[in-house]
Amino acid sequence: MPTRVSICLCACLILGLPACGQNTPLPKAGAVVAALQGNHHFDRVLIVILENEDAKTVTDVPYMDSLAKSGVYLASYYGVAHPSYPNYLALVAGETFINSAKAVKDPVAHEAREFGDAQLLIDAPSLASRFDKGGVTWNAFAEDYPIVDSIPSRCDFRRKSGLYARKHMPFLSFKEFHDNPALCAHIRNLKWFRPDSLAAYTMIVPNMVHDGHDAPLTTAVAWLRGFLKPVVTNAELMQKTLVVVTFDESATSGREKVFGAKRANLIYTALLGGMVKSATASNEPFTHFSLLRLVEENFGLSPSLAPAGMNAIDGVWK
Repeated sequence: MPTRVSICLCACLILGLPACGQNTPLPKAGAVVAALQGNHHFDRVLIVILENEDAKTVTDVPYMDSLAKSGVYLASYYGVAHPSYPNYLALVAGETFINSAKAVKDPVAHEAREFGDAQLLIDAPSLASRFDKGGVTWNAFAEDYPIVDSIPSRCDFRRKSGLYARKHMPFLSFKEFHDNPALCAHIRNLKWFRPDSLAAYTMIVPNMVHDGHDAPLTTAVAWLRGFLKPVVTNAELMQKTLVVVTFDESATSGREKVFGAKRANLIYTALLGGMVKSATASNEPFTHFSLLRLVEENFGLSPSLAPAGMNAIDGVWK
């Protein structure tokens, strides 16, 4: 007898759904009133992305609860799609690219069986071009990324290698990285991460075990605790560094991934740093687009990649 997931995957083929990705409804939020003027709250931002878990499940873990309570917990923070891949794209480009004319199957990494996570080649701008134009330093570190040079001169566009999966390194989906190999210097193996030499923007992508994708949440929490310790215990560093711990999406069944989730895509997101109102929570609705917008506003990047009228994360600053 076929499983529920296999029935859903067959439906992708029968219905002709090329990606089987689903945008999720966004919460209503106020529009940004101010123009991009560099509303500067922090000198550096460090974003760590974990995988596929409901907010309530995460906050029930003592370490994650204590982490949230030591900074600001965003109690109404939502993913913007199912499955994982479109959420990563949203974080760096302001779109999910589900059924988008800007995206085609990536000739190097596309695997049709990875419904919704099948890799795309996207002809659209990402934060990389905004950083370059704005003179903002940045790095994106992936654990077990197959190129181990300290400053890579090329990108690895393959779908996966060992415990590393390209779908969790969103920058590599953009045509600009194929056209401009100099950008590949910013996509680095996690072995080169140093808390004492952070760029203005840093994205951290654990491998498929340490992010909780292929292992229990407890495994991801143990990894996160070890990774964050030298960062959050450095008082001087944390004064002007915003640490963001978030998840890509909430937990979903195979059916939900194909036909759309009926429940809210609510995920755990905590903000840490000397600039936030510690030991507080915000119930203002935010999404991955809000985090992108925050990065843009903080560093004065324009034009905005975020959807029109999307608000940045606010109301959490000292």
